[in-house]
Amino acid sequence: MKKILLSVYLVIISCIGILFVPVSLKWGPQLEFYDKRYVPLWQLQSKELQVDDYYLIYELDIVRIVYEIGIVTLLLFIIYLISKEVFKSK
Repeated sequence: MKKILLSVYLVIISCIGILFVPVSLKWGPQLEFYDKRYVPLWQLQSKELQVDDYYLIYELDIVRIVYEIGIVTLLLFIIYLISKEVFKSK
């Protein structure tokens, strides 16, 4: 059971860290807020989008990343504790 939960945890953390990275899009000389998105890690360097002749800048949202990792860790730890008690009682 530990191996399965650890595998699921690693897959979810990999997805959060590589495929669905939370970012804020900012533009202009004062870095005005434009949008919040989840983007793949390789898209952070793209220069495709422009607003008023300024390229959009992707800024990592570290607080959201920490919250997501913390929530996933707590959920899987609770599932582990519950499954440990269920298999222990059998």
